[in-house]
Amino acid sequence: MKVYANQLHNHLKKSGLPAVVLVSGDEPLQMAECCDAIREAARVQGYLEREVMHVETGFDWGLLLEEANALSLFARERILELRLPNAKPGTQGGKALQEYCANPAPDTLLLITMSKLESAASKSKWYKSIDAAGLVVQVWPIERAQLPRWIEQRMRSLKLQPGPEVAEMLSDRVEGNLLAAAQEIEKLRLLYGEGPVNAEQ
Repeated sequence: MKVYANQLHNHLKKSGLPAVVLVSGDEPLQMAECCDAIREAARVQGYLEREVMHVETGFDWGLLLEEANALSLFARERILELRLPNAKPGTQGGKALQEYCANPAPDTLLLITMSKLESAASKSKWYKSIDAAGLVVQVWPIERAQLPRWIEQRMRSLKLQPGPEVAEMLSDRVEGNLLAAAQEIEKLRLLYGEGPVNAEQ
């Protein structure tokens, strides 16, 4: 099933944790926050162990299936993270992902992260197997026109009340960099506490 980053929290609350989650995109802050939300939902459900695998040149895809079949020593539930540098697992990777998704490891959440998927990837067998077995979260950049609204929502979520020009002013200053925007909002919260924030501040 496919959901957008801004739908993820509600989806996890409503539908619970799937066996496989693919988070794909090029916007670092939203990618990190989606993965954090998934890990937190897993932690709440008792997924206390975490194994991270980085897919690099020469990566042995058999390790994914071996790790999936290995019994956990310290906790029943665990997160298995697979980090790909791009959105192309290759022939071997595609087969390994299909094989895993056909029979996901019990008590294991497979969290896959990769850069933005091209439209051709959504037609691939490996993508379709992930989509059928779990959840695909696509992270899209926030367009300049949407940025003031995003900033205002983020400020309000931190109990800040932006004045009329604040979100627009911050949008101009951060030039589309969400990480910079998040840091500036956090600075305002630390400097002035919760409550109203005006343009002068």
